[in-house]
Amino acid sequence: MLTRLKRPLLPLAAALTLAALAPAHAEGPTLLTVTGSIENTNRGPIDPDYDKLFAFNDASFDKAMEFDTSALASLPQQTIRADFPKDGDVVEFTGPLLTDVLDAAGASGQTVKVSAIDGYAIEVPLEELTEKGAMIALMRDGKALGIGDFGPTQVVFPRAEREDLSEMSDDWWIYQVYNIVVE
Repeated sequence: MLTRLKRPLLPLAAALTLAALAPAHAEGPTLLTVTGSIENTNRGPIDPDYDKLFAFNDASFDKAMEFDTSALASLPQQTIRADFPKDGDVVEFTGPLLTDVLDAAGASGQTVKVSAIDGYAIEVPLEELTEKGAMIALMRDGKALGIGDFGPTQVVFPRAEREDLSEMSDDWWIYQVYNIVVE
């Protein structure tokens, strides 16, 4: 049985507000799809004739929450400073915290699988990502992340702001993120 992550839960009113910000369906191109153990959905199952990237990567789901640019931008935005790649220049990343994205999807679970367009994926305890301050970055130094660089979304951490993250490797800094599965 899946249980809610052991972290401070949002007050009910805040959680409902985040859920209300997500559109009934993505109006623009979908940047990020959250699947798995979620309550809030705005799309149905995979259509192998239409969902080519999901089909190519053998993904399977019956329901999902799609986020387009405006849905992600409507969530509370944070700006963090980090060096990426590790030991590179310190830059500013802007976007919603992973916890806010998952709260908007009504996610519950203990692990997440984060998948990139190029097939790279990690499966890690959700609690570790949230404790480290994981963000779904949409911008780097004020410029939107694009496909062909690190976009459309990237998981980043406030490495330049937190001493406990100063030696963190880049393994969890997934770029070109398109899917998060919560289990």
